[in-house]
Amino acid sequence: MTHHYNQDDKCIILNGYQCYLKRMTQVIAHEVESAKKMGYNLGLKLVRGAYMREERELAAQVGLESPVCENLEDTHTSYNKCLTTAISAATPKSLVFVACHNQDSINIAKKMIMDNQFEDHRVRFGQLKAFSD
Repeated sequence: MTHHYNQDDKCIILNGYQCYLKRMTQVIAHEVESAKKMGYNLGLKLVRGAYMREERELAAQVGLESPVCENLEDTHTSYNKCLTTAISAATPKSLVFVACHNQDSINIAKKMIMDNQFEDHRVRFGQLKAFSD
């Protein structure tokens, strides 16, 4: 849907990415490249993730390796790599939504915004407060 709706000056669809998954840094890089090659505006929502226990249990039940980062530090590293890739790739028509409570990640995003002198709202911030939001 992104390649259809995120055209011209619009960025309507933001795909959400659970950055606690081990593969997410590669997925974000692939999404960035796809947007460039297919000519649509990049729309990403980065979240750390909320289903670590469930994903580990499901993987164990079917005899697969856990898809989730091994520990909190690996999760922070994954999120920050995804964040850096996404903001670095932002064009004037992109939208990157930083859904996070982590101050280090917010500081990374703010520094990149300042360093790149973004004058618009290509990078936005938000936090969830439970599932009722």
